[in-house]
Amino acid sequence: MRISRRPRTVRLASRLGAAGLALATAGALIAAGPDVATAGAVLPGVISPAPVATTPNIFPGDASTGVDSAGCSATWFGVDSAHDCLSTVYGEAIVNGEVVVAGAFTQACKPGPGTSGHCTAGTEVTRDDLFAYSLATGEIDPDFAPQIDQGPVFSVVAGPPGTSSVYIGGDFNTVNGASQRGVAQVSVTPGTAATDGQLVTTFKGHVSNMVDQLALSPDGTSLYAGGQFASADSSPATALVRFNAATGAVDPSFSFTLSNPENGAALKVESMALSPDGSHLVIGGTFLDAANSAYDGGAAQSRPRMAVISTGGGLGQTASLTDFTAPILANNCSAEHDYVRGLDFGQDGSFITVASTGFRSAGGPTVCDAISRFNLSGAAGSTGTAVSVSPAWINFAGGDSFYAVVTSGPVVYVAGHNRWVNNECGVDSLCAPNTVLANGVAALDANTGLALPWWQPQTSRGHGTLFLSTFPAGLAAGNSGGLMIGTDVNSIAGAFHGETATFPFKAGPATTPGGPIPSGLFNEHGGTSTAADMCIDEAGNSASPGAAVNLVTCNYSPEQNWTQNADGSIGINGLCLDTQGGATASGTPLVAATCTGASTQHWAQGPASTLISAGAPGMCADDPGSRTTSGTRLDIAACTGGSNQVWPLPAAQAPPAGPPSGPVFSPLISSDNEMCLDDSNNSTTTGAKVDIFVCNGTAGQKWTIEPDGTIQDHGLCVEPQGGATASGTLVTLDTCTGATSQVWTPGSSFSLLNKAANLCLADPKSSLTKGTQLIISSCTGGSNLQWRLPVL
Repeated sequence: MRISRRPRTVRLASRLGAAGLALATAGALIAAGPDVATAGAVLPGVISPAPVATTPNIFPGDASTGVDSAGCSATWFGVDSAHDCLSTVYGEAIVNGEVVVAGAFTQACKPGPGTSGHCTAGTEVTRDDLFAYSLATGEIDPDFAPQIDQGPVFSVVAGPPGTSSVYIGGDFNTVNGASQRGVAQVSVTPGTAATDGQLVTTFKGHVSNMVDQLALSPDGTSLYAGGQFASADSSPATALVRFNAATGAVDPSFSFTLSNPENGAALKVESMALSPDGSHLVIGGTFLDAANSAYDGGAAQSRPRMAVISTGGGLGQTASLTDFTAPILANNCSAEHDYVRGLDFGQDGSFITVASTGFRSAGGPTVCDAISRFNLSGAAGSTGTAVSVSPAWINFAGGDSFYAVVTSGPVVYVAGHNRWVNNECGVDSLCAPNTVLANGVAALDANTGLALPWWQPQTSRGHGTLFLSTFPAGLAAGNSGGLMIGTDVNSIAGAFHGETATFPFKAGPATTPGGPIPSGLFNEHGGTSTAADMCIDEAGNSASPGAAVNLVTCNYSPEQNWTQNADGSIGINGLCLDTQGGATASGTPLVAATCTGASTQHWAQGPASTLISAGAPGMCADDPGSRTTSGTRLDIAACTGGSNQVWPLPAAQAPPAGPPSGPVFSPLISSDNEMCLDDSNNSTTTGAKVDIFVCNGTAGQKWTIEPDGTIQDHGLCVEPQGGATASGTLVTLDTCTGATSQVWTPGSSFSLLNKAANLCLADPKSSLTKGTQLIISSCTGGSNLQWRLPVL
């Protein structure tokens, strides 16, 4: 499904830049001070896919009608020609142990049972587009209740350390009765009612219309604002300005003219991120050209939809347009209602991740409905000569919008209205063997761009998840950091969470990077082919030394799950990537060999993600002839830098131990929703029917694929009723007995073959009706007999 309306902009820039070089040192944190969270913090591992239970519920309408009220007021939710009201969370920031939430809503409450409208009785409060709650307890701050005259509030960022404040940006004219158009500073002093939620009157910045994006410099002196406005503090400003963070005065040393908006759209900055050191600002929006006096004499430069700015170091320093330009962003999307919607920097500022919308290409290569990575190397200066940069990788959703992205070390968290990730060839359908069900939020490896298939919390999608941000440990008692999301739905990770949720980081044993190693031949990884991803594969998934190493279509099978070891070896099944016989001549095939520590088993990631052999100087892992045929034998050859020698190693942690667990989903789509294998009513008793239901992340859809071939939920096994083998037999859950009727084998065309019946699991008549009980039937290869299993 394509969402044609543009919701208010993603609040990605409610971060002080982001963190995340793909090979970053685990545990590095960016912090602005003891009380303030610099969002986009690097966490030392993958965040838990299970959110905490204490986050308040947010909703529109009168609390007396319940959380699911359809109440709506354009005063607070904004007006749009396609959809007048959208209650949602656009941004969050943490100050003084409190989470300040911004968006379009009118009510909030402490979570409670569904029978009480999902509110704890007596905790409902009216909060128009802005409120605060305790990060530690979830208790809503009774005093933080700034009064704006209209909304939404689109962005919120923590104020400078020591100020106990936040900056807010949005579509408002006054705060607490004082004139403050578009941007304001508000105190956050929990427990001190006299100042909590009060306007900081020393900050007097304002714009002529609305602010969509905010970012504060690491030293707390510069506040960057982007949105839809023609002036700031009565000085000309085309959608972008740098304020003195203390006074709100416009900084004249930061002067840019954005122009030539796409397809006649209004000129606006829709996304923004500041590098962690504050040296560079990246903006995304409707502009195609940008100019400033410090670059090429002030002439307009082609910067389609995204521009990188050198800040000059901060307040009062001359800022300049950089040489970076991404020509791929000049190509239109076929259903373009906006384009670049989320931006983030890697931890050292060396790359940018981009979330985009637009459905599919309207001609030429694009990053429509995709997450992409752009490396800044060689393009971050301001010489006056543009440097064209292509994506290092692209991960397509298959026709659904991405709105948000945040990079946390080796992991890139992404969100939107997307059903899938790793779906480069699908158009409102899934196509690739390694496609992963996402439903609104997913995690990617920052180095390879491929999804972490075992991280699948899922939302009910709705319009989409519009805000993501990570935060470090230590901001509240017992808090270990995590990921905050903002959305317009109230089903997150299979439980009720009204429009926001917090996923905690849980410390565990040290992890090893691992996962698929994709080929650089494909445009999803910087190449030119549009075919399905292909990965390095150990033929036969054997633990016996000498197995061939081939190029095979990526499918997340165990024989493609490599680990990057600390000694420079690359392992699989207890074996190491090596040359056959330890030879060093060009053309020597690659094998999986007994790990001996030999120099030919040591590999280094070279320039442009080449994989250089330590034992064969000048030789790289190579796809001979740049073949794209699955099963091609790989070898070593002289390093040329060609795309057939590009092998980005995984940087995110390897999959957890144990059997795969997660949704079993169908390629069939009902009302734009995927359908999943479902334990009816989340039953824990034998005889419960196994049906098909909209994928929702509930416990009744978290299936474990055991090594013995059984598919289990709540310790019960999927089985034709009574162990019968006749076609048409209904499928139920039963006590696991080891019977062959409980064993399912993946077959051709993603079928699931019952061992006893020699028949396949089927959705009868492709009904796509929620609650339809499944059966066993002849294996015809039809789409109603296809099932994607959870993988590691």
